[in-house]
Amino acid sequence: MKDGPDLPFAFADKVIHAGIYFIFALAWFLAFSKREKTSFFAKNAIFLSVLFAILYGIIMEFMQETLIENRHGDWLDALANSAGAILAGILIKYYLGYRIKLKTKI
Repeated sequence: MKDGPDLPFAFADKVIHAGIYFIFALAWFLAFSKREKTSFFAKNAIFLSVLFAILYGIIMEFMQETLIENRHGDWLDALANSAGAILAGILIKYYLGYRIKLKTKI
């Protein structure tokens, strides 16, 4: 029995996982960075957003494997989730660094 529609290529499922967790980490970053600038969360927004997304992805895969009867956890899904979150962190860091450089040039 299939779980969903046919995907265009073999690892499309992993690309989808990475994309979802990219957006998830980005959302966490936006939430953390909107706090008071002196708070722990705002100062560490990139690291915490990536960490929370990775931990959430691992916990979800573990729970699928152990708690839900008709679902199976997959360590490759957890790896794809982590890759998407890490990519978001890298791109956020790059974007913020580039933006700061532009502001300092007159």
